[in-house]
This record gives sequence, C-alpha cells and structure tokens, in this order.
Amino acid sequence: MTSGLLTPEQRPRVEILAREAAPDWARRARILLHVDDGSPVREAARQTGISRGTARYWLRRFSLMGMQMFAEASPEAPQSVETPRQEVLLLSTPGTPAETPVTAGDGTPDLLEFMEEAKTRRSPGVLPDDPLSEAGRKVWRYHFALMLLNESGTRLGEDIEALHDMRVATRRMRAAFEVFGEAFTPKALKPHLKGLRATGRALGAVRDLDVFMEKAQHYLDSLPEEQRGGLQPLLDAWQAQRVTARARMEAYLNTAKYRDFTGKFYKFLSTPGEGARALPQDQPTPSLVRELAPVLIYNRLAAVRAYDAWLQNATVEQFHALRIEFKKLRYTVEYFREVLGEEAKSVINEIKTLQDHLGDLNDAQVATQILRDFLARWDEQQAPLPVQERRSPDAVMEYLSSRYRERQRLMVTFRAAWERFNRPEMRQNIARAVEVL
Repeated sequence: MTSGLLTPEQRPRVEILAREAAPDWARRARILLHVDDGSPVREAARQTGISRGTARYWLRRFSLMGMQMFAEASPEAPQSVETPRQEVLLLSTPGTPAETPVTAGDGTPDLLEFMEEAKTRRSPGVLPDDPLSEAGRKVWRYHFALMLLNESGTRLGEDIEALHDMRVATRRMRAAFEVFGEAFTPKALKPHLKGLRATGRALGAVRDLDVFMEKAQHYLDSLPEEQRGGLQPLLDAWQAQRVTARARMEAYLNTAKYRDFTGKFYKFLSTPGEGARALPQDQPTPSLVRELAPVLIYNRLAAVRAYDAWLQNATVEQFHALRIEFKKLRYTVEYFREVLGEEAKSVINEIKTLQDHLGDLNDAQVATQILRDFLARWDEQQAPLPVQERRSPDAVMEYLSSRYRERQRLMVTFRAAWERFNRPEMRQNIARAVEVL
C-alpha cells in the first residue's frame, strides 16, 4: 500500500531513475520510493544513507516541482557525495587539488587544525577578565568556524539548514562588530566587515527564496488538493530565481575574493592583539569584559525599550526597526552568556520569542511586496501562452490576501507579547544576570 506521494504514472519513472540514474539522483529517487511505500522520513533517510534534513529537503523539492526535479538526471549526470554538515572544510584554489586545506600563511596555524578544534567547541570561551578586544576575537572565531563548517553543505545545496546556519553565522559576526568594534581601530576591521557583508549578500538571496517557498508550501498544505495548482506560476518563478541566485552564490564562493577574505580574517582572528586599540597610559580606562558587558547590554536594552511609546501607532517599518534592535540585544546577551548569571538563559529565550514574532511579521510584509510585484507582471508573463492555457491570478491574489491577514494579525497581537517582555520581572532577570560581574 502506497502513501500516495507518487502517482501511478510517476512511480515507474522514479523506479527507473532509482536503478539507472547517477548515484546522487538515484538516492533522491529512492527517497521518494521509500516514502511512497509508507516509510517514515527517518526510516527512508536511513535506508537511503542520507540525513533526515536532506531527505526532507528533496521531499519538499518534489512537492514543489514534481518530476521536473529530475530534469537534469541521467547516467552521465555530475556526481557529488553526501557530505556531513559538520565536516572539516576543505576548499580548493586555482591550480591546486580540491583536497588542499586552506591556510592563512605567515606562520598562522593551519586552518585544518582550527576546524578540527572548532568541531568540539560549544561556546566562544569568553572570560570576565578578557579585554573586550580579545573577547570579540573569541566570538568571531567561534562563529567563523560555524560559517566554514556549514560551507560544504551550503555548496551541496541538499539541506537548506546548512545555508541557513552559514548565513546566521555571518549575521552574528556582523552584529559583533557593533558590540566589540570600539576595542579595535577602524582600519583593522573594515576589510573583514566588507568581506562578511559580501558573503551575507550572496547567501541571503538564496536563503530568502528558500523561506518564501517554504512558507508558500505550508500555505498550500492547508488547501484542498484541487486548489493547490494555482500557485504553480509563482513557484516556478521563484524556483527560476533560486537557480540564478544559487549560481551567483556558488560563483562568489569560488572566487579569489572570497578565499582572500576567509584567509585574512582567519589570520586576524588567530593573532591576539592584532588591530586592538591602544589604551591611554595616563588614566584608568574600562577595557575588560566584567567592566563593559553590563554597559553594552543595558545600552541595547534601552534602545529596545525606547519603542514603547511608538507601538500604539507603529508602522510596518518601525516594527522592522524594532526587530533589528531585538536582534542586537539578543546577540549581545549571547556573546557574554558564559560570564553572566543563570538568568541570562531565560532572558535570551524571551527576547527570541519577540524576535521571532517580529521576524514572521517581516516575512509577511516582504511577501506582500514580492507578490504585488509578481501580480503586476502577471499579464506580461501569461501573454506568450495560448489563450486557453493562460491561468487566472486568483490563487496568487488569495495567497497575497492571506499574507496581508497574517501581517495584520501579527501587528495586532504584538502588544501582548511586548507587555510580557517589558515587565519588571524581565528587567530583574537582566539585573541578576549581570550582577555576577
């Protein structure tokens, strides 16, 4: 008895692919066959020899694309190897084998050793008596390792979580420049921040489309089956954009510019004291984590609480700005989590709840903009088709309406979430978290 994943017409074609296609494509076909036979995703992944995340990814792709997912499959199709997300990063440079480890040179420890060591770390290792500059260097090293550890999975493209984790790591490093930047000279940080921004842009274009397509799939899953085909033109357009964005991302990750950035940033992070701002010798100056972390956290908290008077009549743009401030507050607390009291954990969780609420609101807002633009081009896209093949935009318009409804719901319900965050108990928890310093 089958699960109904494959139609009677699709099943024989997938069976042929499972037997005759190149190994990667055959694995993907076998995933579909196992699930169609009634196996849970966990079991299908085990029998196919891949991760559950990768299995879920290809099931989502099939749900969106159908047999078109196998358009490039053939016995001669390029082969790749299922690669664990948490593997040692090996990059290639022009004229060298792909197995050559990246090194920073100039006596800096080999990047391979750094990656092996990073795989066992669970935190940056910040200490109360660290100079702020060296605490920042530890934070950057920790998230730089996470970025690199997820690069191979991002390149492979089968598990969207690898790309998500790589992008988050770049964002956390960029946010850390605002927290620790004053401890360094601007000249020392500028090229590294520039490299992170370029990397974040390359990853972000693909990740945003992944989010849009995943949310659209959740919406489709809520509809009766006979109504799900109306969004196909939208999904096809997003898939085409994603293919282009992935090609640009992969091209960027293969550039000498990216390799130069990672090599120089690694050298900077592996050289204690490099780029640190000199302290005045004629007067005492706060410079240690235990002296500055409370100030940095409370400054971020003040920036968030300043929105209280604006919320009653807040615009979508102001909600987005508040989301950014919440993100900065959360990251700042997380950077110093190791030296704070136990209350920091609950503080981070509450901040994350608000950040997620505002993140969903921002996703809904961006979706309305994208859908409006898509509808504005609808007639132009349908014009080349024979009249009888042209589709009605009703399904896309209904999806647009659902995104507007979601945006409105999230704006209306935010007040209650805010009041929970902005209560005295929350501020007391922050005070207790920093008082240990």
